[in-house]
Amino acid sequence: MRVVFNVSEHEINLEFLELIKVLIRKNAEIVIKKESIVLEEYDPNIPLEQVMQEFSRQNYHPDFLADLESGLKSSSVYTK
Repeated sequence: MRVVFNVSEHEINLEFLELIKVLIRKNAEIVIKKESIVLEEYDPNIPLEQVMQEFSRQNYHPDFLADLESGLKSSSVYTK
């Protein structure tokens, strides 16, 4: 049996490790791939606050979120 996981760093927790243990006991081949980041084009009509709320729900680090918000505020997407 072969199992392929596409995971991001914040998805690796004790439950995930327990699942890996179970699969190892069953002699499964386990492949873990880093989930790739997909960049999307944002609609300038969506309020920046809403965009930042969506990012914060993804459990990004607060320092990253602050830098992202600062960058978006000065970008051509949200500058009018």
